Amino acid sequence: MNIEKVLADVQQSTQGLESVWQDYQVCWREVGFTKTQVGLWLASIPMSTLQQPRNPDYVVTPDIAAHLVSLLQQAGGRMPLALVLKKLPAGITTSEQQIRKLAQQHAQLDIKGPLLILVN
Repeated sequence: MNIEKVLADVQQSTQGLESVWQDYQVCWREVGFTKTQVGLWLASIPMSTLQQPRNPDYVVTPDIAAHLVSLLQQAGGRMPLALVLKKLPAGITTSEQQIRKLAQQHAQLDIKGPLLILVN
């Protein structure tokens, strides 16, 4: 299954995030998308290409903490803050200080020098 087929199917229906996530697991595994990334991808599809109005599932407020946890899991648990800033989703801008503050408030994130660390 490829992403073009998924896009064509999504444009022909009004499936929510949960349904798209479950129905196309093979595709998401192949492209390496997390559920958060699938939600962002769905939100990026122009409204004019869809036949019917979108469900509220498509209104995505990016969860930066979940994205950071996902990045760190893929990177083996640690990543330099400078690289983390470059790997944020499109349209998201933040500073190193904001990431540090988020890490202090999140149970799964920690800062060790210049590295963002995933805490198990």
